[in-house]
Amino acid sequence: MIFHVAPMMGYTDYYFRNLMHFLYEDKVKTYSEMIVDKAIIFNTEKTLTKHFCTLNKSVIQIAGSNPNEISQCLNIINNIPYISEINFNLGCPSSRVQENKLGLALTQYPEQVNNCLKEFSKSKKIVSVKCRLGLGLDEDQDYIYNFLNMFKSNNIGKVIIHCRNGVLNLNTKKNRTIPNINYKLFLKCLKDFPDIQLIPNGEINNLDIINNFNKHNITDVMIGRKFSDESLFLHNNGISKINDIDSKVINYLSFILQYPIVKKNLIQKSLLTLLTNLKDSKKYKKKILNTKTIDEILSIFQKREIIWS
Repeated sequence: MIFHVAPMMGYTDYYFRNLMHFLYEDKVKTYSEMIVDKAIIFNTEKTLTKHFCTLNKSVIQIAGSNPNEISQCLNIINNIPYISEINFNLGCPSSRVQENKLGLALTQYPEQVNNCLKEFSKSKKIVSVKCRLGLGLDEDQDYIYNFLNMFKSNNIGKVIIHCRNGVLNLNTKKNRTIPNINYKLFLKCLKDFPDIQLIPNGEINNLDIINNFNKHNITDVMIGRKFSDESLFLHNNGISKINDIDSKVINYLSFILQYPIVKKNLIQKSLLTLLTNLKDSKKYKKKILNTKTIDEILSIFQKREIIWS
């Protein structure tokens, strides 16, 4: 099974995404934080340098609502060799995104979504979409079926579905718990749209849920907050064991130091996710946070001070 690391603002930055790749290699697929198309159009170099390097393995997730601007953005990305896949955000419910008619808010205007998708279908890159199961509190099979048909007609072969409706008048935090998760409707979509690769997202945070999807021959799932809280979630639960965590982290740190923008606080933030549910985690977190240089961080793992069991 391939585990997709959900795009999350403030979490799936360059540092965290690369840590996940060094830990799990090809068993994970990562996505950038959502990037508005205008940022790529008007500030190309700064935006791409912030989020990627030339050895990039991540999918770029973009948001937009104007087909002409999306076209300009895609023309730029088409000429970036280290980006191979683009994900179109149609699911973010945040108020800031709503104000600009992006993400989930854009789905109120299906014709406009379709015009945007027509531009994506012209891209030279692999294109996927991330969306919600519905809009509003009530279950609405027509919502997701209409959009899946639209994606199919625009040759979108991969769709990540957050298996919970999105509600525009609720904040982002509440949209992670309200309404209830609905894997049943997702599985119905899976049956009725066999020509599209459908990837579930939402509350996939334990072995039982993963095994249940595996029983339905689902080969890819997307995990969000669980990874951002506990990057070793797969390892700690015996799903994908990692040999020699210290060496993986040393290689990660050596790689990061080649990046044009090196921020110690963001490196520290990424490494703290390794320590969740670990004995003496408070002691190790304090030690990492008290380091004054990246070399000091590196020495912690070179000396193999952390007991991982």
